[in-house]
Amino acid sequence: MLVTNTVDIRYLTGFRGDDSWLMVLGRTAIVISDSRFEEELAVTCPYLPTVMRRGLLIDALEPMVRDRRLRRIGIQAGHTTLRQHDVLVKRLGQRRFKSTVDWLLDQRTVKDDQELRHIRRAIRIQQEAYEVVVGELKTGVTERAVAARLDHLMREMGADGPSFETIVAFDANSSLPHAVPGDTKLCRGGLVLFDFGAKVEGYCSDLTRVVSRGRMAPKLREIYLIVLAAQHAAISAIRPGVRMKDVDAAARRIIDDAGYGEQFGHGLGHGIGLEIHEEPSLSPRGKGKLAPGHVVTVEPGIYLPGVGGIRIEDDVLVTATGRRVLSSLPRDLDSAII
Repeated sequence: MLVTNTVDIRYLTGFRGDDSWLMVLGRTAIVISDSRFEEELAVTCPYLPTVMRRGLLIDALEPMVRDRRLRRIGIQAGHTTLRQHDVLVKRLGQRRFKSTVDWLLDQRTVKDDQELRHIRRAIRIQQEAYEVVVGELKTGVTERAVAARLDHLMREMGADGPSFETIVAFDANSSLPHAVPGDTKLCRGGLVLFDFGAKVEGYCSDLTRVVSRGRMAPKLREIYLIVLAAQHAAISAIRPGVRMKDVDAAARRIIDDAGYGEQFGHGLGHGIGLEIHEEPSLSPRGKGKLAPGHVVTVEPGIYLPGVGGIRIEDDVLVTATGRRVLSSLPRDLDSAII
């Protein structure tokens, strides 16, 4: 098996470098890298043999394959470029390679105790940073400045960095599910949507909260309570053996019944781990069932263009008998009024 996805290589070995491959051979594996990472490899995974290439990755792979007379090699089609595939086929032959189902995606969905410790720490850091930033909000500050402050605090508190581009959106900008922080200034009584995460040892967290500086507008208050009820219903539905799409349906039903189905256009949630979006998928198209060790986000939302949006998101672990919400920031309406 030729592993070309850097995230999978890190998952299997602990090695964080890029522009490298991992050749899995039965009970062992060989890292193909270059001199930039030689010292790091010696520290990170001293138990693995390495090949420090001087030329292209294929230049190091070809003799390895021929010397071992490997007749069949699985490749990650989703993480191999067309150019890479063409070179592999030209140098080693079409029949030697077989596109494989990416079984690593399924393996990575179930988190072990060490992975959960990293995710829990990422959540603790982001929550502490959030509480500081919310306490500092003042009229005239920009979305861009608040996002930068949040990112800086998470790093200062021990995170590798944010797990994705931090979203801070004021007032009507909050109706954009993937809003980009800009120069919009916070006004008195303004609405603020935070969607952010921290990364620890490569593992991601992901939370969303909405706060209002003073009384929340009646329409936003209405949809806040609907989204909160939808999230509660979805979290309550989480347990081993439940279909992914049924968890999504539990939240979507409440939003549909309230008349806002068209304003909830994205899936309910996704897995988190070494990537911010990974399997499993909680959506109407989600396949499979939940299992112990899955960590998923639950993030229903309602978005009203020109008015604002409400999304509430928490990270949930599927346990042997049910679920455990890993995040602890309050999400009731009273906590959203600051």
